[in-house]
Amino acid sequence: MKIKMNNTFSAAVARRLDELRDTTGAVTLGRVLTLIIVARNEDGVTDGIEAAAGASRAHPCRIVIVLPTESESPQLDAEIRVGAEVGLSEIAILRARGAAGDNLETLVSPLLLPDTPIVTWWVQDAPQCPSCATVGSISNRRITTARELGDPVKYLATLRDHYHSGDTDLSWAGVTLWRNSLAAMLDEPPYEPVTSGEVRGSLVHPSTFLLAGWLALRLGVPIDVVGGPNFGIDGVTLHRQSGDLELDRPVDSGYGDMKRPGRQTQRVNLPMRSLEAMLIEELREATQDTAYAEVLQDGLALLDIAGFKA
Repeated sequence: MKIKMNNTFSAAVARRLDELRDTTGAVTLGRVLTLIIVARNEDGVTDGIEAAAGASRAHPCRIVIVLPTESESPQLDAEIRVGAEVGLSEIAILRARGAAGDNLETLVSPLLLPDTPIVTWWVQDAPQCPSCATVGSISNRRITTARELGDPVKYLATLRDHYHSGDTDLSWAGVTLWRNSLAAMLDEPPYEPVTSGEVRGSLVHPSTFLLAGWLALRLGVPIDVVGGPNFGIDGVTLHRQSGDLELDRPVDSGYGDMKRPGRQTQRVNLPMRSLEAMLIEELREATQDTAYAEVLQDGLALLDIAGFKA
């Protein structure tokens, strides 16, 4: 079901959601959070809806999507979506023109579910200081999307300089499968120390640098970053005295090849993760992601990259 409300107020949108709950049987009971999505354009609205509606099947929530646009005439146009096509959620899309979108906290406040965590996701970009932004300041978790900005070294350094407990970036969830596979490889005989390593991947994707920073921090050895053909991570090589450990993902493949000395190559599941899959992971916890904080604040500085040096 889709309901459009033009030239309205967010309080009226909240009342309409309450009416729908009474007339259609939709309930907020069991909804575990309010997810605020800030978009830059209609493409971001579409991507946010698709990812969040899928994620709501794992984390039932109210989804509030905000699209501020420039205009001399302030006006709020809203759209409500409920029903099976939006998962276990209810969606309110707020297209705020001009001064109607000047204060996002005031705009979304009537739509926040009481006594539940608030998560804000900037689906296409992010402010330099997520916790300082109006909606960020009221959120328990703040999710940025650094891969959309084109200069991950500069932006990750900015996120580090303005880090606050509860911040995270989707590119961190993008390295989870790599971290799991690499940890499994290192947790096998002969348990030799790694002397150095390299991460190969896109130099305009933040996941490449976050994985390298994680390895440098956890292993305490030099980790080089080398450009690769994919938009994402292509492979990792860890050097040991008895031979190299390698984890490679061929171009356009959803699998990785795990290579260890004296053993047959093992194929593991290593797809490029969807926005939905990464969002599901980030919504799983409402508390600080300490591993991300350590890599952002300490691991990146260990890489031989000028932009990360403290």
